[in-house]
Amino acid sequence: MDLPHSSYHDSLEELWDEEEEPEEVETVMKVVPSVYHQYLDVFSKVKAEKLPPHRSCDHHIEMEGSLPPVGVIYSLSNQESDTLRAYIS
Repeated sequence: MDLPHSSYHDSLEELWDEEEEPEEVETVMKVVPSVYHQYLDVFSKVKAEKLPPHRSCDHHIEMEGSLPPVGVIYSLSNQESDTLRAYIS
């Protein structure tokens, strides 16, 4: 299976956005073995806070009903059950 080449970079500078701190990049480069430097972008805090771009394989998951099924998660005393029902309602 071929992966899209858009994830490859020509230089280490391309891995980081302008928002990334240079000190952080240097720290990550020191900690991560040089064999894995091509994957340094996975350690970017800036990129980790962003959603991935939309792709052709995006899909919507239809959920039956709007509420999860009713079930006991763990045992509660009568007082705890009443308090929980009052809080939810």
